[in-house]
Amino acid sequence: MSHRLSEGLRYTLLVIIAVILLTPIYWLVMSSLRPADHIFRFSGNFSIETLIPFAFTLDNYSQALQSNVGRALFNSLFVSLTTVICGVFVNSLAGFAFAVFDFRFKKLLFVLILLSFMMPFESIVIPLYTLMRTIGWTDTYAALIMPEVAGGLIIFLFYQFFRGIPREIYEAARMDGANWWQIYYKMTMPLSGPTIATASLMIFIHQWDAFFWPLVATSSERLAVIQVAIARNMTMEQANWGAFFASASLAVLVAMVPFFWLQRHYVKIVITNADR
Repeated sequence: MSHRLSEGLRYTLLVIIAVILLTPIYWLVMSSLRPADHIFRFSGNFSIETLIPFAFTLDNYSQALQSNVGRALFNSLFVSLTTVICGVFVNSLAGFAFAVFDFRFKKLLFVLILLSFMMPFESIVIPLYTLMRTIGWTDTYAALIMPEVAGGLIIFLFYQFFRGIPREIYEAARMDGANWWQIYYKMTMPLSGPTIATASLMIFIHQWDAFFWPLVATSSERLAVIQVAIARNMTMEQANWGAFFASASLAVLVAMVPFFWLQRHYVKIVITNADR
C-alpha cells in the first residue's frame, strides 16, 4: 500500500511539474489564436477565458506567413537538416577514429575536443566571422551550416558508443577481409541507431534555436532563419503581438516534431551513458 502511495505521489508531482512547464507554451499557442484585441484582455484577472479563448482567428498566422516567416521557416529547416546530415557523418567518423585507432597526440586532441563544447560561443564569434569573410562565405548558407557541423559533444557521444563495442569484433572483421571503411559503415553505423537519433536531435534543436550566429553571419532577409525573423518583426515603435505569437508558435511546434519522434532513442542513449 505504501509503495502504491509513493508511486501515486511521484506521478502526481511529475504531472504538476509538467503542467507548470507547459503552461507558457500553451498560453503562447492559445494567444496566437486570439483576435488582436483579446490577447491581453483576460491576462490581468485570471479566469477560464485566460486559458481557453472563446474567440478564435487564424489571421495572426496569415499575417505571419505573408511576411518573411515562411521563407525563414524554410531556411531554418534547410540549415538544420543539412547540418544534421553532415554533422552525423563527420562526428561519427571522428568518434570512430578516437575509439578504434591509436595515433600520436590522441589524448591531447581528445581533451581539446572535450574543451571545445565547454567554451562559450561568444568567445570565438569575431575570429569565426573573420574566417567566413576571408573565404567569402558571409551571407551564405555555408556560413550558417559549416561552423556547426563538427561538435565536441556529438563526437564524444559516438566515441562512447564505438568504444563500447568489443575490440575482438573489429579484429574479427579485419581477419575476414573487411577494411576500416567497411567496418565503419557496414558494421558499426547500423548498430548505432540510438546514438545517431540522439546526435541528430541535438544538432537539429541547436540549429533551429540558433540566433546569435545567424544574426552575425547573415544580413539579408533572404537568408534570415526563423529566430532572427521573429526578432526582426518586433520593434520599439510597433509590435504586432498576434503575428509575433503565431510565428513563435510555428517555431515551437515545428521543433517539437523531431523531439517527439526521436525522444525514445534520446532517453535510451542518455540512460546508457549514465550507466557507464
